[in-house]
Order: sequence, then C-alpha cells, then structure tokens
Amino acid sequence: MAYVLVMGGLALSVSFTLGWVLWRAGRWARALVAGPPARRRAQPRPRARKAPAPRKTAAKPAPKSAPKSAAKPAARPTPREPWALTRWLACRHSALPLASLALLLYGLTRVVEFGMTRRPLSPPAGYHGLVNALGWTAAVLLALALLNLLARWRCRRS
Repeated sequence: MAYVLVMGGLALSVSFTLGWVLWRAGRWARALVAGPPARRRAQPRPRARKAPAPRKTAAKPAPKSAPKSAAKPAARPTPREPWALTRWLACRHSALPLASLALLLYGLTRVVEFGMTRRPLSPPAGYHGLVNALGWTAAVLLALALLNLLARWRCRRS
C-alpha cells in the first residue's frame, strides 16, 4: 500500500510538473506568435478631494509669532515605482499552485513514513531523505508564493 501511495504521489508530481511546463510553453508560444502586447502604464487614480470645511468667524486672533509656512500641511511624497524584480514576481502566478501541490505531497509522504515506521520492516534507504527534501521544497515554494503575493500587492498599490 505504501508503495502505491509513494509511486502515485511521484507520478502525480511528475505529470503535474510536465503539464505545467507544457502549459507555460504553450502560452509563451501563443504570445510570441500574437506579437508583443500593447504595454501601457496604469494611470494612477485621482484622489478624491475633501470638501472644504466651512470657516468659522470666531474672534480668535492668529498668533503673531507663528510663521506662515508652518500653517501648510506637509505634502505626502508620491509612491515610488516598484523595482523590476517586484514587477517580475508579480506577474508569476504559478508559485501558489506549486506550493500547494508540494505541501500536499509532503503531507502524504509524512503519513506514509509514519505508517512505515509502525511496521516490522524498515523503510527503503533514502526515503527519509526524500521526505526531508520534499518538506524543504514545500517550505521554499511557500516562501516564494508569499513573496509573489506581496509583489502583486505592491504593484497594485502603485
């Protein structure tokens, strides 16, 4: 049973990876044949201005020692454009599905490893190393997916 689970998970990951590569290659070829897309910058949305507050005609005189420049509110700096690496990360949408698949496979192999330790026979040599490598791969892919989401948020803001 463990053999079927391990080999099924391995076959699933290999077929998913090959399918993903073919999908991305097909999209790249289609974009290459169709020509370059019209690149246009998203125009920043104009901020809604607040309605001016009605002025009070109270008899409070302004202090004579305050300079006129202190009355102006500090202008907010304009947000800088995201770096090229941030823009590149924002348009990569494959990190989260790959991380989900790696995490699913890692969980499955951990369950199989637990079952293998409960039986009288020892697990195959190198299986524990495979499980550890799959766990680290899942952790790296999850970190990359988090960076991808942060890059998308940063590019949407500007």
